[in-house]
Amino acid sequence: MQENELVRECQKGNTEAFKALYNQYGQSMLRTALRVLGNQHDAEDAVQTTFVKLFKSMKNFRHESKFSTYLYRIHMNVCFDQIAKKKKMRMESLEKVRHASHPNHDLRMQLDEAIASLPDQQRVCFFLFAVEELKQDEIAYIMDLSLGGVKSNIFHAKRHLRKILTDGCLGVK
Repeated sequence: MQENELVRECQKGNTEAFKALYNQYGQSMLRTALRVLGNQHDAEDAVQTTFVKLFKSMKNFRHESKFSTYLYRIHMNVCFDQIAKKKKMRMESLEKVRHASHPNHDLRMQLDEAIASLPDQQRVCFFLFAVEELKQDEIAYIMDLSLGGVKSNIFHAKRHLRKILTDGCLGVK
């Protein structure tokens, strides 16, 4: 079944079609939530909450944009709600990661830490662009930002990461 057909079936209450959409997008949503929220438990909660909200709001989807964009918009709102509610817990989690770091850790772990240090909007825009490979106009819709705002966030995130890499903070010379 094509995605548009699945969405229309979901709008009619077909739970099998909804399961198919979950199977199609669940892992991508989890990856995004892990990157935004910083831990598995919160990420799983965000995915579950996203799909509950999607189920409740499915009738509101008007097929004026891509379904994936609509879903990501819901998902990012859920993630940002969790950030607001669990900011202290997330910061404690990041501190544990920082203290556990050893200078000989592999580059990937240090790069993940550098990405985690980005401001929330920069981190999310960068992740959606670089990892999820979304187009900048889709990110603008998802994040409720102007296209220029998305471009600026991605630019500043890249600049920050490049500075960290070239300054040798990650052991790269």
